[in-house]
Amino acid sequence: MRYFLKEVVATKLYLPNGSYVPFEDVGGSYGIFQTAEPALIAELDKAIKNRVGGVIPLTEEEFTTWQKKKAASPSSSPSQPSGRQELQPIPFQQLQQLRAAGAAAVGSPILASPGQAAQQAQQQKVEPLSVPTAFTKPKVGRVPSKGAAPSPVTPLNAPPPASHVQGT
Repeated sequence: MRYFLKEVVATKLYLPNGSYVPFEDVGGSYGIFQTAEPALIAELDKAIKNRVGGVIPLTEEEFTTWQKKKAASPSSSPSQPSGRQELQPIPFQQLQQLRAAGAAAVGSPILASPGQAAQQAQQQKVEPLSVPTAFTKPKVGRVPSKGAAPSPVTPLNAPPPASHVQGT
């Protein structure tokens, strides 16, 4: 028989076949497990060797100590923690009254002056969107050919070539 302890028992340790090791919760996020199954022992030994899953080997004495701690600790009942009250759904009519009271409080803020009321009304004013009704195609120009472009070595203020001069 081999004994094991697992830290963070809420995180399950899955085996290669897809099942998980059913560690027994002993409180404080620890779990204990005992088995004599060789395949399971081999997988848990691999987890210990590779430091996976927070598995720690225990001796029989340590295992019984953990069991005694579990028996001595008060069982944590999932029904109701002490010092807390359980919340129930709010009835529909009461919910409607709460919503109406909240809407009234938001809808009628206390204003200091009439000027402040006008300013707030101006801030809440929403301008209508203007949507174009007609679309025009953008004009696309032609790219001049390389022959018409001035030479990069020609100064900008130089006279045009003689072939372009009219009347000669």
